[in-house]
Amino acid sequence: MTILRVTYRIRAHQMSAFEKLFAKEILPLTRVHNLNLLGFWRTLVGNAGEYLELWEFDSVADFERSWKALLEDPELERLFQRSGPMVEAETFSLLEAVDLGPV
Repeated sequence: MTILRVTYRIRAHQMSAFEKLFAKEILPLTRVHNLNLLGFWRTLVGNAGEYLELWEFDSVADFERSWKALLEDPELERLFQRSGPMVEAETFSLLEAVDLGPV
């Protein structure tokens, strides 16, 4: 399993609009591309407007194939034109499981 961690900040006055856009338009598009969102969080205590997304992939190859297909979708580009101005300090991390042996 491979996990993609995406973090970013949304300005406090845009959080509600961003969450609606994500739920009603971005998430359905990711489902068209068979992406598996493990979770979507925002900071409760700490810096306002911090978000975290976790996406699950079968492998790095699956991530490369699936994420590329999403990024090449013209609908995503249209959505980015609306969501992009709200998003700042975006980071992406690709994580792999560590085999700790028997525990």
